[in-house]
Amino acid sequence: MARTCLICNNNRFKVVFNEFGIDILRCKDCGHVFSSYVLDQNYDKYFGDDIFTTDDLEWWDIAHKDMYDSFCRKYIENKSGRLLDVGCGLGFFVKRISEYSSWDVYGYEIAESAVDYARDVLKLDNIFNGRVEESDFPSNHFDIITTWDVIEHLPQPDIMLSYLYGILKPEGILFLHTPNVVIQLLKARLKRLIRGMRAEVHYLEPKDHMHIYSMKTLTRLLNRNGFNRLKFTHLDPIQSVSGSRKRQLVFAKNLWYGASKTLFQLTFGRLNFNNLFIEAVK
Repeated sequence: MARTCLICNNNRFKVVFNEFGIDILRCKDCGHVFSSYVLDQNYDKYFGDDIFTTDDLEWWDIAHKDMYDSFCRKYIENKSGRLLDVGCGLGFFVKRISEYSSWDVYGYEIAESAVDYARDVLKLDNIFNGRVEESDFPSNHFDIITTWDVIEHLPQPDIMLSYLYGILKPEGILFLHTPNVVIQLLKARLKRLIRGMRAEVHYLEPKDHMHIYSMKTLTRLLNRNGFNRLKFTHLDPIQSVSGSRKRQLVFAKNLWYGASKTLFQLTFGRLNFNNLFIEAVK
């Protein structure tokens, strides 16, 4: 069991969920939710070694298209600079940004099999394998750094965040996407009510997701790593529900997105029931 809270360093917890026999804990002091599972900081087996035989990787790219397009409209189009995608996975986002000749794009990924896919299948030569903290990028180098669904996997994210702060230019943007505990925990409890206690069902993925952030806890984490100009925003959602292509599920997801985005705006950013997208300016 984890002994101290990542956010406030206290050690008073309560169990809020259990999956695969692993307790998911909430800090009684700051409310941060995290897995009690112990994962290596440099875990590189997320994609496995048989990635080239995995079905529907192209569908994964298609499902993310709307989200990536909305990012490009907001941050990339009619602009220029250098962008680094950290934890770039199979390389689909790097490939998308590489379509803009005015942007110099790089990707960093710790899983060797994913990098092999990006290089051999997507034909990308701007993706590097390893820990980004061990790269030799110069200080004040990038205009934008993105991390899509990365930070929740890191037991100690400060190591990465402090490094990324250093290689961002002044006024540069760190853009993060991560699950929102407000909705993730609720969905997990509802799914369990519907599906029962079947051991094979994934709810919160406690062996992969070390931390499940809220707006409050993510803000505290970024603040202590130098990022004080923060803005939560919304991008179009992934057009898939837990990997499913069922139209009715995707339709319901888009309805939820529209309603929760409206609520976010009406409450001046106080209530957020979508995934967390945050823009952090250096």
